[in-house]
Amino acid sequence: MSFYNFVRKAVLLYGKIVYRVEFHGRENEPEGGSLVVISNHSSFSDALFTSNAVKRELTFIAKESLARHKFLAWVLKRCHAITIKRGGGDMQAVRSACSVLSGGGSLGVYPQGTRMPGSAPKPEEAMAGIGLIASRCKATFLPVTICFGKNKKFKPCAFGKVRVYVGKPITYEEYSSINEHPNSHEIAEYAFSKVCEDFERYN
Repeated sequence: MSFYNFVRKAVLLYGKIVYRVEFHGRENEPEGGSLVVISNHSSFSDALFTSNAVKRELTFIAKESLARHKFLAWVLKRCHAITIKRGGGDMQAVRSACSVLSGGGSLGVYPQGTRMPGSAPKPEEAMAGIGLIASRCKATFLPVTICFGKNKKFKPCAFGKVRVYVGKPITYEEYSSINEHPNSHEIAEYAFSKVCEDFERYN
């Protein structure tokens, strides 16, 4: 068992006890091909939910600031996460992400770029970078929506109920034809809008 899968199983046990997490729509995960799994982001626990929503091992894109903590840096490295600098174009991170996708791998990304508890996700919050990476590699998006039911704080609470919904895949052919020449931000917004729609539907 890989270190990633060991951690994933361990945190899943925690999630089932503390958050009573349920997963729906796992059958929507494509069997093959490069994949960008996108989710709304409200807490540090989101990686628990996103990683267990799919069968594949995900290479997460994480803020560089997380690697300042020695233990987190060690875990991120062992799980092959890509750290990215905020506030500017981190081309090394973009190249690393494209390398994963070009090899048929899968990314785990939070398009909002940071945790946003207390409010529902909005399509315009999606950052353009993920649109650039996915379109450059002609990867498929897979929307994964983390929902909190009646909890209007819009973040997981101990012994509440978290439901995770895996949506329909969004192929390159679909998002590249939303208009004549979609730019990276339009692609990111379109893909993330599917997460936002499911958040509104299931909360």
